[in-house]
Amino acid sequence: MDIVKFKIGEHYRYRGQRFQIVDLQDESVQLRAIEGRKIVLRQTQEILLRAMRRGDLIKDQEAPIEKDAGKIISGLCKSDATVLNRHMQYVDPLMKELHGHMPARRAQSIISAVAEKIRDVSPPSLSLARSWIRGFCKSGYSYLSLIPKRKQKAKHRLDLQPWEIQQIIKLQVKDLYLKSEPACKTEVIDAIVQELEVFNAGRPEHDRLKIPSASTLNRILRELDDYETNQAQHGNKSAQKRHGWTRKRPRLGRLFELVEADTQEMHVMVVDAHGEVIGRPYLTLFLEVYTRMPYAWCIGFNPPSLDTTLQALKHSLSSDNTYGGVAVRYVFDSGPEFVAQNLRRIIAMLGGEVCYCEPATGNQKPHVEAFFGVWSKEIAHAMPGTTFSGIAARGDYNSEKEARLTIEEVRDAFRRWVNDVYCERVHRSLNTTPRLAWKAAYAPMFPPRRYSPSELHQHFLCAFEASAQQGRVRYKSLFWTGPAVSYLANRQPHVDKLRVYYDPSDLGHAWACHPSYPDELLELQAVDPDYQEGLTMHLHQLTLKRLRAERQSFDPSKARQARVALLRELAKVMTPAQRRRRQRAVEKGALQKSRKRLAKVTAIKPRARDGHNFNGDTPDEYSSVDV
Repeated sequence: MDIVKFKIGEHYRYRGQRFQIVDLQDESVQLRAIEGRKIVLRQTQEILLRAMRRGDLIKDQEAPIEKDAGKIISGLCKSDATVLNRHMQYVDPLMKELHGHMPARRAQSIISAVAEKIRDVSPPSLSLARSWIRGFCKSGYSYLSLIPKRKQKAKHRLDLQPWEIQQIIKLQVKDLYLKSEPACKTEVIDAIVQELEVFNAGRPEHDRLKIPSASTLNRILRELDDYETNQAQHGNKSAQKRHGWTRKRPRLGRLFELVEADTQEMHVMVVDAHGEVIGRPYLTLFLEVYTRMPYAWCIGFNPPSLDTTLQALKHSLSSDNTYGGVAVRYVFDSGPEFVAQNLRRIIAMLGGEVCYCEPATGNQKPHVEAFFGVWSKEIAHAMPGTTFSGIAARGDYNSEKEARLTIEEVRDAFRRWVNDVYCERVHRSLNTTPRLAWKAAYAPMFPPRRYSPSELHQHFLCAFEASAQQGRVRYKSLFWTGPAVSYLANRQPHVDKLRVYYDPSDLGHAWACHPSYPDELLELQAVDPDYQEGLTMHLHQLTLKRLRAERQSFDPSKARQARVALLRELAKVMTPAQRRRRQRAVEKGALQKSRKRLAKVTAIKPRARDGHNFNGDTPDEYSSVDV
């Protein structure tokens, strides 16, 4: 077992998953998964040999190297095949006449005759022909020896260095280069040279090692494995994204077999009715994969949460939606807006199944990700106030200054683009339009299950009990009112509290009933519709939390201001790392302190000097000029 030699290209089954060897360096082997999760492993040969003895490592396939000369020759490129054919035209008659011996006169006459026959204007010299015959005989009369050889450089220059130099280079590279804050290559090379000089200073002069040149060290750094370098410097997510691989998935068999859902922050700034910039809205989308039909979506300022997902899900199941229906399987992101027991419960009750993507694996729902990319490139990046795809693409464009679209206009633009453009043009993978594909798939099947608004309420509504006060009911600092409140409060038998149902994805309406008559629901309206219309319970709780932190009593006008400020803060929080930093700042009170300092600065009144008004930030050293 110890004489086993690993080769690049071999397939092994390692702990139940198939891997392929892609790199051999020193005593380590790099394996990459060819099925299942996209895993890259770097193991030593000793560990792999122990796993092979235990039965955890089993060879599945040999390295794809053919030993058959005919197959190798047939696979040569055109230039190499031409050169090989020319060599064979000289070697065959020489071997036939001279049998491997090369006397000068007879060999030269044969070479001249062959050159005249094939019209070779530059025949080989006698010494070159002798080298061809010598190689042909030593290889066992194999024509593979006549294939033109290319100079092969050493695969890893580090392996050509003495063992002591290898260890010093590896140590310096690990400490200075393979880290999240890497030093530049010049600094790493200088550190290696200095360390080698110190190492040589402690050795006898006759036993000192030759220090590699700067160019050699630079080539050694360039030959480092790109995946491992990217993983050490930028993390696993960046490395897997750069070295990712995928295969085409088998085509689905019918409509609503699979639905992908995701939420994206749209690449455009929007304003309110007064032209004040609010922030970037969020788009939650449900995409039917078999026909690529985007059949349900939700656009609003509510940050990603279970409530926004339920809002889009409710629209996807409604009988008012022509393309709606319950899917067999739903693929959601692993974000907190989708990982909720309530979501699994609702979809399971309706007859569907939920599965989640692995963290940082957007390619597990590629169709909805591709849809977001098409929408952003075609329309969102052409809208006034667009943020483009990043800072580099945005350049000097001021998104907030150029913003002038309201949320209603963005919703209308998205709806028109989906209905009139995306669904009416030929999709490359379908060879037809999504709308025609949906109609063709819908015709031979039974109509998908859809639900009326009243039927959906029983799955999506939450309930609480509250006392009627001045014709209103209250829950979590929210108020609903209507003529039904006083009617139900005075209805016999008299009760202290009414039962109220609300939709956590839209707090603009509620429904109340008398506990003795639970089937008789009456609709209520929001007391402050400007704040509650389209508001989710998730965003409302974030607003309340911020107001409590500022020790303010609840007031709808203050809540609206806090909501806009919160949306602006959320718009600046782009990555999970930034969210974690923001949360730590909140826990330490840094945000509250900065707000207090800002409030003190803005409260300073302008100073008046020499009859002129000055801003509170005006320095003591100043000069004024009367104009």
